[in-house]
Amino acid sequence: MRQDHPAIVSGMLTGWISIGVGSAIMALWLAQPIDLALAAPVLFAMQFNTALCFVVSGAAVCLLLADARRMSIVLAGLAALFAAAMLAEHILAIDLKIDRLFITPFVTVGANPAGRMAPNAALCFVLINAAVILSGILGRTSHIRVVLAALVFLISTSALLAYLLTISTAHNWLPLARMSPQTAFCFFALSTGLIFTGIERLGYHPPVVAATLAAATYFLLLTLTYVELRRQEVLFTQELPASEHGNARSTLLAVLLLSGAVYACLIIYAFRSSERSRKMALQLSESRKRLAAIIDTAADGFITIDQRGTILSVNPACEAIFGYPADEMIRQNIKMLMPRHDDHKQYAASAEETGMAATAGAVRELEGQRKDGSTFPADLSVARIDLDDQVLYSSVVRDISERKAYERDILDANAELEEFSYRTSHDLRSPIASSLGLMSIVQDMIRQGAGVPELQPVLSRIDQSFRKLDHLIQNIILLTRTKVMDEPESTIPVAHTVRETLERLRHMDGGRLSTVHIDIPDTMVVRRKASRFQIIVDNLLSNAIKYHDPAEQVPEIFVRASAVKGRFVLSVADNGLGIPPGSEPQLFQMFKRFHPQHAPGSGLGLYILRKSVEHLGGTVAYRRQDKGSIFTVTLPEEKRR
Repeated sequence: MRQDHPAIVSGMLTGWISIGVGSAIMALWLAQPIDLALAAPVLFAMQFNTALCFVVSGAAVCLLLADARRMSIVLAGLAALFAAAMLAEHILAIDLKIDRLFITPFVTVGANPAGRMAPNAALCFVLINAAVILSGILGRTSHIRVVLAALVFLISTSALLAYLLTISTAHNWLPLARMSPQTAFCFFALSTGLIFTGIERLGYHPPVVAATLAAATYFLLLTLTYVELRRQEVLFTQELPASEHGNARSTLLAVLLLSGAVYACLIIYAFRSSERSRKMALQLSESRKRLAAIIDTAADGFITIDQRGTILSVNPACEAIFGYPADEMIRQNIKMLMPRHDDHKQYAASAEETGMAATAGAVRELEGQRKDGSTFPADLSVARIDLDDQVLYSSVVRDISERKAYERDILDANAELEEFSYRTSHDLRSPIASSLGLMSIVQDMIRQGAGVPELQPVLSRIDQSFRKLDHLIQNIILLTRTKVMDEPESTIPVAHTVRETLERLRHMDGGRLSTVHIDIPDTMVVRRKASRFQIIVDNLLSNAIKYHDPAEQVPEIFVRASAVKGRFVLSVADNGLGIPPGSEPQLFQMFKRFHPQHAPGSGLGLYILRKSVEHLGGTVAYRRQDKGSIFTVTLPEEKRR
């Protein structure tokens, strides 16, 4: 059993009440205060043996609820045996010599023999400890335990109410059977704890059980009251004529039955009202839980503010969007989250003038501010909530930074597509038109009888035009591949890849003239998409070779690779032509060429290089040197497999 459960704690409290009252009465009997006994004999109405049984029974209940069942069964068994012996003395009219077993009473209170507990008290001890023993054996709450405890509850409660209403029949069931107020109170406490602790596990609702016990107690009191009044009937009818004696009895019975019916109706009405209230509260609680679950798991931020713009509540998404913990946002003004809202000054005016009211029911775009001071675009929609005593506004905030980035990417892609279409059509048409013109010249020269030596220069120019066209088409194909190509990652030896690429590019103009210095460990490897990594290496090395400076006696290229803070860095430096000052912003754009007279090209190489690097999650940078250029590619840390 869980000790922190409210029902368990309440049940153990009833056990401690029994222990406390019993210990106090035992202390009084042991102290033997004669003057106090004469002045307040009611304090000694509970016998020493009865108080001892309450201490033992209360301890048994506490141990049972604390899951110490064996010790609980032992104590409950001792108390039940002792009480059963006391009950046998009353029923069989015998003396088992146990009345003065633990103490010799110094005073006699009531009609019972000194030291002997009342028979109804002994019966209640047997019932209550039997319930404890049964629960200890079964290890759980049972229906029989509830029934036994309910019987004790009825007896003790009727006795307590009888003292309040002076109905002697309720506590004098048998001759010499008066139950003291202290005894009745302790039995009331113990029985309540055993009834209501864990009763939900049996499918009972505590309000239903409480109403049933109240009704049963009331009808028991009615019965006892009727018996009492019949016993006192002579006092009621001695002044009436004999012919009216029956009428008095009938009238009394009718009053009792009518009051009982009225009470029963009230109990049923209260019970049904309680059940309706409980169901409504349960439905409301479930509705709140569902709403809270929806709001707490929503990706959008939910903010509730009052008329002054004070934040009343936020959901976890707001914490993620704005970077503030919830307790730093609540009770602050909404301006801390949306400082540039054009109507924020009107929050303090009124509900009708508030900036939120102006946007109620609509979605508008504004700028939010995070805790670190950074701003972001956001969509805001607001709903007005009219309560009885105030007006609130429920706001939904959505961070649209990602959407804005996509929009920018789409606009950039459209611009690139337009430029690509225009430049491609122009660059494709130019060599074709040139080739067609040269073919006309060849045909004219052939008709005029020109020989091969005369045709050779024209044919060479035709060949150059078609090669230029082929190179452009190859670059377009490569550009398309970089956008759609997808492949798994593989392990790439960096130094081997660089050397193999240089060997393949030796045929280029200047390829055999350039001196290449490679500063890459032979053991260095990277795990990347091989085709894209090869495109990066090809473009870096081919540009360094292609745009060497003819005035340099020894064109040099320096290739370095290293790992810096987990990132892979590849740099290619040369002493070539470089680019004109101020051209850096256009360096990686499509169809941008800076030395067309020095080497043929399509102007797509560096653009393809940038796209391939970005696809791998990296960056490419250019730095001007006193002589030549340095291109540096940085790729992020490799993902753990």
